[in-house]
Amino acid sequence: MILFIKVVFVFYVLMILLLMIGWQKNKIELSPPIYKVSVIIAVRNEQDNIKRLVKSLKGQDYDKDLYDVIIIDDHSDDNSWNLLCNEKLDWPELKLLSMDDDEHGKKGAILKGVKFSDSEIIITTDADCFVSLNWITLMSSSFSDKKINFVSGPVSFKESSTIFSKIQDLEFLSLVASGAGAIGINRPIFCNGANMAYRREVFMQVNDYSKNNISSGDDVFLLHMVKKFYPGSIVFLRQYKAIVFTKPLLKFKQFLNQRIRWASKSTNYKDFDTIAVSLLVFFVNISLLVLLILSCFDHTCLNVFILLFSVKLMIDFLFFLPVLNFFKKQGLIKWVLPVQILYPFYITLIVLTSNLFSFSWKGRVKNK
Repeated sequence: MILFIKVVFVFYVLMILLLMIGWQKNKIELSPPIYKVSVIIAVRNEQDNIKRLVKSLKGQDYDKDLYDVIIIDDHSDDNSWNLLCNEKLDWPELKLLSMDDDEHGKKGAILKGVKFSDSEIIITTDADCFVSLNWITLMSSSFSDKKINFVSGPVSFKESSTIFSKIQDLEFLSLVASGAGAIGINRPIFCNGANMAYRREVFMQVNDYSKNNISSGDDVFLLHMVKKFYPGSIVFLRQYKAIVFTKPLLKFKQFLNQRIRWASKSTNYKDFDTIAVSLLVFFVNISLLVLLILSCFDHTCLNVFILLFSVKLMIDFLFFLPVLNFFKKQGLIKWVLPVQILYPFYITLIVLTSNLFSFSWKGRVKNK
Protein backbone atom coordinates (compact mmCIF):
# COMPACT_ATOMS: atom_id res chain seq x y z
CA MET A 1 0.00 0.00 0.00
CA ILE A 2 2.83 2.40 0.87
CA LEU A 3 4.36 1.85 -2.56
CA PHE A 4 1.03 2.60 -4.26
CA ILE A 5 0.64 5.82 -2.26
CA LYS A 6 4.16 6.93 -3.19
CA VAL A 7 3.44 6.30 -6.88
CA VAL A 8 0.23 8.33 -6.60
CA PHE A 9 2.21 11.23 -5.12
CA VAL A 10 4.75 11.07 -7.93
CA PHE A 11 1.93 11.48 -10.44
CA TYR A 12 0.48 14.32 -8.36
CA VAL A 13 3.78 16.21 -8.39
CA LEU A 14 4.08 15.73 -12.14
CA MET A 15 0.52 16.97 -12.60
CA ILE A 16 1.16 20.12 -10.57
CA LEU A 17 4.36 20.81 -12.52
CA LEU A 18 2.42 20.51 -15.78
CA LEU A 19 -0.29 22.86 -14.48
CA MET A 20 2.40 25.37 -13.50
CA ILE A 21 3.80 25.22 -17.03
CA GLY A 22 0.30 25.58 -18.45
CA TRP A 23 -0.40 28.64 -16.30
CA GLN A 24 2.66 30.39 -17.73
CA LYS A 25 1.77 29.41 -21.30
CA ASN A 26 -1.59 31.19 -21.16
CA LYS A 27 -0.63 34.10 -23.39
CA ILE A 28 -2.96 34.99 -26.23
CA GLU A 29 -2.88 37.81 -28.75
CA LEU A 30 -5.64 40.36 -28.39
CA SER A 31 -6.91 42.47 -31.28
CA PRO A 32 -9.45 45.31 -31.48
CA PRO A 33 -12.88 43.66 -31.13
CA ILE A 34 -15.22 43.85 -34.09
CA TYR A 35 -17.73 41.19 -33.11
CA LYS A 36 -21.40 41.43 -32.28
CA VAL A 37 -21.60 40.18 -28.69
CA SER A 38 -24.43 39.06 -26.43
CA VAL A 39 -23.96 38.91 -22.67
CA ILE A 40 -26.28 36.22 -21.35
CA ILE A 41 -27.17 35.88 -17.68
CA ALA A 42 -29.53 33.44 -16.02
CA VAL A 43 -31.24 34.94 -12.97
CA ARG A 44 -33.14 33.33 -10.13
CA ASN A 45 -33.89 35.21 -6.91
CA GLU A 46 -31.24 37.90 -7.34
CA GLN A 47 -33.18 40.97 -6.21
CA ASP A 48 -30.21 42.25 -4.18
CA ASN A 49 -27.91 42.20 -7.21
CA ILE A 50 -30.10 43.36 -10.11
CA LYS A 51 -29.37 47.08 -10.01
CA ARG A 52 -25.60 46.70 -9.67
CA LEU A 53 -25.54 44.05 -12.39
CA VAL A 54 -27.43 46.13 -14.94
CA LYS A 55 -25.43 49.26 -14.11
CA SER A 56 -22.09 47.53 -14.71
CA LEU A 57 -23.23 46.01 -18.01
CA LYS A 58 -24.82 49.22 -19.25
CA GLY A 59 -21.59 51.13 -18.63
CA GLN A 60 -19.29 48.88 -20.65
CA ASP A 61 -16.77 50.64 -22.92
CA TYR A 62 -17.68 48.37 -25.85
CA ASP A 63 -19.38 49.85 -28.93
CA LYS A 64 -23.05 50.13 -27.92
CA ASP A 65 -24.14 48.99 -31.37
CA LEU A 66 -22.09 45.81 -31.12
CA TYR A 67 -23.36 44.30 -27.88
CA ASP A 68 -26.60 43.53 -26.13
CA VAL A 69 -27.49 42.07 -22.76
CA ILE A 70 -30.00 39.24 -22.44
CA ILE A 71 -31.21 38.33 -18.95
CA ILE A 72 -33.36 35.24 -18.49
CA ASP A 73 -35.46 34.92 -15.35
CA ASP A 74 -35.70 31.36 -14.09
CA HIS A 75 -38.99 31.50 -12.16
CA SER A 76 -37.77 33.91 -9.47
CA ASP A 77 -40.12 34.08 -6.51
CA ASP A 78 -38.68 37.31 -5.12
CA ASN A 79 -38.74 40.81 -6.65
CA SER A 80 -36.13 40.10 -9.35
CA TRP A 81 -38.47 40.32 -12.33
CA ASN A 82 -40.08 43.59 -11.25
CA LEU A 83 -36.65 45.12 -10.70
CA LEU A 84 -35.52 43.97 -14.14
CA CYS A 85 -38.60 45.52 -15.73
CA ASN A 86 -37.85 48.79 -13.96
CA GLU A 87 -34.28 48.72 -15.23
CA LYS A 88 -35.56 48.21 -18.76
CA LEU A 89 -37.51 51.45 -18.52
CA ASP A 90 -34.18 53.29 -18.16
CA TRP A 91 -32.35 51.04 -20.63
CA PRO A 92 -34.78 49.98 -23.39
CA GLU A 93 -32.03 48.01 -25.14
CA LEU A 94 -31.94 45.54 -22.24
CA LYS A 95 -33.53 42.28 -23.37
CA LEU A 96 -35.54 40.29 -20.84
CA LEU A 97 -36.80 36.74 -21.19
CA SER A 98 -38.65 34.51 -18.74
CA MET A 99 -38.73 30.74 -18.61
CA ASP A 100 -41.91 28.94 -19.61
CA ASP A 101 -43.70 26.69 -17.12
CA ASP A 102 -42.01 23.59 -18.54
CA GLU A 103 -38.53 25.18 -18.55
CA HIS A 104 -36.31 25.12 -15.47
CA GLY A 105 -32.66 25.44 -14.54
CA LYS A 106 -29.64 27.50 -15.45
CA LYS A 107 -28.67 25.40 -18.47
CA GLY A 108 -32.17 25.76 -19.90
CA ALA A 109 -32.06 29.51 -19.32
CA ILE A 110 -28.68 29.86 -21.03
CA LEU A 111 -29.92 27.79 -23.97
CA LYS A 112 -32.99 29.99 -24.28
CA GLY A 113 -30.84 33.09 -24.28
CA VAL A 114 -28.40 31.76 -26.88
CA LYS A 115 -31.23 30.78 -29.20
CA PHE A 116 -32.72 34.25 -28.83
CA SER A 117 -29.39 35.96 -29.59
CA ASP A 118 -28.22 36.78 -33.11
CA SER A 119 -24.64 37.62 -32.05
CA GLU A 120 -21.47 35.85 -33.13
CA ILE A 121 -19.97 35.77 -29.63
CA ILE A 122 -21.72 34.80 -26.40
CA ILE A 123 -20.33 35.89 -23.02
CA THR A 124 -21.74 34.64 -19.73
CA THR A 125 -21.49 35.66 -16.11
CA ASP A 126 -23.59 35.37 -12.96
CA ALA A 127 -25.90 37.94 -11.43
CA ASP A 128 -23.96 38.11 -8.16
CA CYS A 129 -20.67 39.01 -9.87
CA PHE A 130 -18.76 42.26 -10.43
CA VAL A 131 -17.27 43.00 -13.87
CA SER A 132 -14.87 45.73 -14.99
CA LEU A 133 -15.92 48.39 -17.50
CA ASN A 134 -13.76 46.84 -20.24
CA TRP A 135 -14.71 43.24 -19.51
CA ILE A 136 -16.64 42.73 -22.76
CA THR A 137 -13.82 44.34 -24.76
CA LEU A 138 -11.20 42.00 -23.31
CA MET A 139 -13.25 38.84 -23.64
CA SER A 140 -14.31 39.54 -27.23
CA SER A 141 -10.75 40.56 -28.18
CA SER A 142 -9.65 37.03 -27.38
CA PHE A 143 -11.34 35.72 -30.53
CA SER A 144 -8.91 37.42 -32.90
CA ASP A 145 -7.71 33.98 -33.99
CA LYS A 146 -10.49 32.32 -35.98
CA LYS A 147 -9.46 28.97 -34.53
CA ILE A 148 -10.47 30.04 -31.02
CA ASN A 149 -13.97 28.88 -30.13
CA PHE A 150 -14.02 29.09 -26.33
CA VAL A 151 -12.46 31.54 -23.85
CA SER A 152 -12.27 30.91 -20.13
CA GLY A 153 -11.75 33.99 -17.96
CA PRO A 154 -10.39 34.46 -14.43
CA VAL A 155 -12.72 34.58 -11.43
CA SER A 156 -11.86 35.66 -7.90
CA PHE A 157 -13.40 36.77 -4.62
CA LYS A 158 -13.82 40.50 -4.09
CA GLU A 159 -13.73 40.45 -0.30
CA SER A 160 -11.86 38.11 2.03
CA SER A 161 -12.01 39.65 5.49
CA THR A 162 -12.63 36.63 7.74
CA ILE A 163 -10.52 33.51 8.21
CA PHE A 164 -13.25 31.41 6.61
CA SER A 165 -13.42 33.67 3.54
CA LYS A 166 -9.63 33.67 3.16
CA ILE A 167 -9.54 29.87 3.18
CA GLN A 168 -12.39 29.84 0.66
CA ASP A 169 -10.52 32.35 -1.47
CA LEU A 170 -7.35 30.26 -1.60
CA GLU A 171 -9.23 27.04 -2.34
CA PHE A 172 -11.28 28.76 -5.04
CA LEU A 173 -8.17 30.22 -6.68
CA SER A 174 -6.62 26.75 -6.74
CA LEU A 175 -9.58 25.56 -8.82
CA VAL A 176 -9.43 28.54 -11.18
CA ALA A 177 -5.66 28.22 -11.63
CA SER A 178 -5.84 24.46 -12.14
CA GLY A 179 -8.42 24.92 -14.86
CA ALA A 180 -6.28 27.64 -16.46
CA GLY A 181 -3.13 25.53 -16.25
CA ALA A 182 -4.87 22.58 -17.89
CA ILE A 183 -6.03 24.84 -20.72
CA GLY A 184 -2.46 26.10 -21.10
CA ILE A 185 -1.20 22.59 -21.86
CA ASN A 186 -4.18 21.97 -24.14
CA ARG A 187 -5.86 19.52 -21.77
CA PRO A 188 -8.89 21.53 -20.54
CA ILE A 189 -10.68 20.03 -17.55
CA PHE A 190 -12.94 22.74 -16.12
CA CYS A 191 -13.78 26.43 -16.14
CA ASN A 192 -16.19 28.81 -14.42
CA GLY A 193 -19.45 29.97 -15.99
CA ALA A 194 -19.11 33.29 -14.18
CA ASN A 195 -16.58 34.31 -16.82
CA MET A 196 -16.52 32.53 -20.15
CA ALA A 197 -17.25 33.19 -23.81
CA TYR A 198 -17.78 31.13 -26.94
CA ARG A 199 -18.88 31.32 -30.53
CA ARG A 200 -22.65 31.00 -30.78
CA GLU A 201 -22.43 28.74 -33.82
CA VAL A 202 -20.19 26.28 -31.97
CA PHE A 203 -22.48 26.28 -28.94
CA MET A 204 -25.48 25.42 -31.10
CA GLN A 205 -23.54 22.55 -32.65
CA VAL A 206 -22.11 20.88 -29.55
CA ASN A 207 -24.14 21.79 -26.44
CA ASP A 208 -25.99 18.87 -24.88
CA TYR A 209 -27.87 20.77 -22.17
CA SER A 210 -31.14 19.18 -23.18
CA LYS A 211 -29.74 15.65 -22.78
CA ASN A 212 -29.26 15.71 -19.00
CA ASN A 213 -31.10 17.05 -15.98
CA ILE A 214 -28.04 17.92 -13.91
CA SER A 215 -28.69 21.23 -12.19
CA SER A 216 -25.16 22.57 -12.67
CA GLY A 217 -22.50 22.13 -15.32
CA ASP A 218 -23.47 24.79 -17.86
CA ASP A 219 -19.75 25.60 -17.98
CA VAL A 220 -17.83 22.31 -17.60
CA PHE A 221 -19.99 20.13 -19.85
CA LEU A 222 -19.88 22.74 -22.62
CA LEU A 223 -16.10 22.97 -22.23
CA HIS A 224 -15.81 19.20 -22.61
CA MET A 225 -17.96 19.19 -25.74
CA VAL A 226 -15.93 21.97 -27.38
CA LYS A 227 -12.75 20.11 -26.42
CA LYS A 228 -14.10 16.93 -28.00
CA PHE A 229 -15.30 18.40 -31.30
CA TYR A 230 -12.93 21.36 -31.64
CA PRO A 231 -9.65 20.32 -29.99
CA GLY A 232 -7.07 23.06 -29.58
CA SER A 233 -9.65 25.85 -29.77
CA ILE A 234 -9.91 26.68 -26.05
CA VAL A 235 -7.86 29.42 -24.36
CA PHE A 236 -7.61 31.10 -20.96
CA LEU A 237 -7.52 34.90 -20.82
CA ARG A 238 -4.83 35.70 -18.25
CA GLN A 239 -5.53 39.42 -17.96
CA TYR A 240 -6.07 41.06 -14.57
CA LYS A 241 -8.68 43.51 -15.89
CA ALA A 242 -10.67 40.56 -17.22
CA ILE A 243 -11.21 39.15 -13.72
CA VAL A 244 -14.83 38.72 -12.70
CA PHE A 245 -15.24 39.12 -8.96
CA THR A 246 -17.75 37.34 -6.78
CA LYS A 247 -18.30 37.07 -3.03
CA PRO A 248 -17.30 34.26 -0.66
CA LEU A 249 -20.05 32.43 1.16
CA LEU A 250 -20.72 33.57 4.71
CA LYS A 251 -21.74 30.28 6.30
CA PHE A 252 -20.11 26.85 6.25
CA LYS A 253 -23.48 25.22 5.47
CA GLN A 254 -23.77 27.35 2.31
CA PHE A 255 -20.20 26.48 1.34
CA LEU A 256 -20.77 22.77 1.89
CA ASN A 257 -24.00 22.83 -0.10
CA GLN A 258 -22.27 24.59 -3.00
CA ARG A 259 -19.37 22.13 -3.08
CA ILE A 260 -21.77 19.17 -2.91
CA ARG A 261 -23.61 20.65 -5.89
CA TRP A 262 -20.35 21.02 -7.81
CA ALA A 263 -19.16 17.53 -6.90
CA SER A 264 -22.50 15.89 -7.75
CA LYS A 265 -21.95 16.42 -11.47
CA SER A 266 -18.57 14.62 -11.45
CA THR A 267 -20.21 11.21 -11.85
CA ASN A 268 -21.42 12.40 -15.26
CA TYR A 269 -18.00 13.40 -16.55
CA LYS A 270 -16.90 11.61 -19.69
CA ASP A 271 -13.70 13.53 -20.33
CA PHE A 272 -10.63 11.41 -19.51
CA ASP A 273 -8.42 14.26 -18.32
CA THR A 274 -11.07 15.58 -15.94
CA ILE A 275 -11.76 12.14 -14.48
CA ALA A 276 -8.04 11.40 -14.11
CA VAL A 277 -7.29 14.69 -12.33
CA SER A 278 -10.32 14.33 -10.05
CA LEU A 279 -9.34 10.79 -9.05
CA LEU A 280 -5.70 11.73 -8.54
CA VAL A 281 -6.56 14.64 -6.24
CA PHE A 282 -8.96 12.43 -4.29
CA PHE A 283 -6.46 9.58 -3.92
CA VAL A 284 -3.72 11.94 -2.77
CA ASN A 285 -5.88 13.43 -0.04
CA ILE A 286 -7.50 10.19 1.09
CA SER A 287 -4.01 8.64 1.22
CA LEU A 288 -2.84 11.35 3.61
CA LEU A 289 -5.88 10.75 5.77
CA VAL A 290 -5.30 6.98 5.82
CA LEU A 291 -1.61 7.43 6.63
CA LEU A 292 -2.50 9.80 9.47
CA ILE A 293 -4.88 7.26 10.97
CA LEU A 294 -2.40 4.40 10.58
CA SER A 295 0.30 6.53 12.17
CA CYS A 296 -1.40 5.94 15.50
CA PHE A 297 -0.40 2.28 15.22
CA ASP A 298 2.71 2.28 13.02
CA HIS A 299 5.59 4.79 13.18
CA THR A 300 6.58 3.86 9.62
CA CYS A 301 3.29 5.29 8.39
CA LEU A 302 3.96 8.44 10.41
CA ASN A 303 7.31 8.93 8.68
CA VAL A 304 5.72 8.40 5.27
CA PHE A 305 2.92 10.81 6.15
CA ILE A 306 5.35 13.55 7.18
CA LEU A 307 7.41 13.05 4.02
CA LEU A 308 4.49 13.09 1.60
CA PHE A 309 2.68 15.91 3.37
CA SER A 310 5.86 17.99 3.14
CA VAL A 311 6.24 17.20 -0.55
CA LYS A 312 2.65 18.17 -1.25
CA LEU A 313 2.97 21.36 0.79
CA MET A 314 6.10 22.39 -1.10
CA ILE A 315 4.77 21.72 -4.60
CA ASP A 316 1.43 23.39 -3.84
CA PHE A 317 3.26 26.39 -2.36
CA LEU A 318 5.25 26.76 -5.59
CA PHE A 319 2.05 26.42 -7.59
CA PHE A 320 0.33 29.22 -5.67
CA LEU A 321 3.14 31.80 -5.89
CA PRO A 322 2.60 32.98 -9.52
CA VAL A 323 -1.18 32.57 -9.19
CA LEU A 324 -1.43 34.82 -6.14
CA ASN A 325 0.88 37.34 -7.79
CA PHE A 326 -1.45 37.53 -10.77
CA PHE A 327 -4.56 37.99 -8.64
CA LYS A 328 -2.67 40.48 -6.40
CA LYS A 329 -3.44 38.39 -3.35
CA GLN A 330 0.07 37.57 -2.15
CA GLY A 331 -1.12 37.81 1.47
CA LEU A 332 -3.04 34.56 1.07
CA ILE A 333 0.21 32.58 0.83
CA LYS A 334 0.29 32.24 4.63
CA TRP A 335 -2.95 30.27 4.47
CA VAL A 336 -1.48 27.50 2.31
CA LEU A 337 -0.41 25.46 5.33
CA PRO A 338 -3.81 25.63 7.11
CA VAL A 339 -5.56 24.69 3.86
CA GLN A 340 -3.17 21.76 3.41
CA ILE A 341 -4.04 20.49 6.87
CA LEU A 342 -7.79 20.81 6.36
CA TYR A 343 -7.99 19.65 2.74
CA PRO A 344 -7.79 15.83 3.22
CA PHE A 345 -10.71 16.00 5.66
CA TYR A 346 -12.60 18.46 3.48
CA ILE A 347 -12.25 16.57 0.19
CA THR A 348 -13.26 13.28 1.82
CA LEU A 349 -16.31 14.94 3.36
CA ILE A 350 -17.37 16.45 0.04
CA VAL A 351 -17.00 13.20 -1.90
CA LEU A 352 -18.98 11.21 0.65
CA THR A 353 -21.77 13.75 1.13
CA SER A 354 -22.15 14.44 -2.59
CA ASN A 355 -23.00 10.77 -3.11
CA LEU A 356 -25.26 10.41 -0.11
CA PHE A 357 -27.18 13.65 0.42
CA SER A 358 -29.31 16.09 -1.54
CA PHE A 359 -28.42 19.73 -2.08
CA SER A 360 -30.38 22.89 -2.74
CA TRP A 361 -29.92 25.62 -5.32
CA LYS A 362 -31.92 28.85 -5.31
CA GLY A 363 -34.67 27.22 -3.26
CA ARG A 364 -34.77 24.02 -5.31
CA VAL A 365 -33.80 20.77 -3.62
CA LYS A 366 -32.03 18.16 -5.72
CA ASN A 367 -32.30 14.62 -4.39
CA LYS A 368 -29.71 11.95 -4.88
